Amino acid sequence: MKDTCIILLRLEGALQSWGEHSRFDYRDCASMPTKSGIVGMIGCAMGLRRGSEQLMVLSEKIRLAVRCDRPGRQNIDYHTVTADNSILNAQGKARCKTIVTYRTYIQDAFFLAAIETDWELAQKIDQAFHEPCWPVYLGRKSCVPSKPVYIGIQEGYNSLEDVMNRYPVEGQREKQTDVKKVFYEIESRDGRGYERADELVDASKRSFVSRHVMLVQKKDN
Repeated sequence: MKDTCIILLRLEGALQSWGEHSRFDYRDCASMPTKSGIVGMIGCAMGLRRGSEQLMVLSEKIRLAVRCDRPGRQNIDYHTVTADNSILNAQGKARCKTIVTYRTYIQDAFFLAAIETDWELAQKIDQAFHEPCWPVYLGRKSCVPSKPVYIGIQEGYNSLEDVMNRYPVEGQREKQTDVKKVFYEIESRDGRGYERADELVDASKRSFVSRHVMLVQKKDN
């Protein structure tokens, strides 16, 4: 038996939101799901509360690849929020009563997430998704999956790269049948690629550091 195994997740919904650089009144959305968001999703199924140190253990023990089967499109949701002086700004001072905020979402996207981890953790993740403690969501609680998220533990694949290249592409619309290029993002083992600031290092303070990932075109089968 191999030391590691691979779990697949299906990330499809009317809306998804994977914040990576959100600050204060502007909430961004990355074009690909974040590792911290997927770790949070697993933690939600397991019943881990925000700030739990076990979330950091999860983040350390998994290697992630995400394939974009359908990119969708980004939308910005404009909000005005009215409240009393109990809302504080970054300096701890009372804010004005009306606050303008922006939240970005991906509309109608489909991603395939592959998680490589040890068998012990994989069994815990498998049990959690079959009997989730809390409902899982796609980045934000308002982003409900349109299909079951959990695909399961996979047999017959040698690596994350192998499953990203060979697992069937799902979710493309009829008008997208001429799309030939499908890309996936995979964690780098040697520091190559670009940085994403979505590796959880302190759950209690919600602190993150950068990890290196590479964008790779799926091979034709």
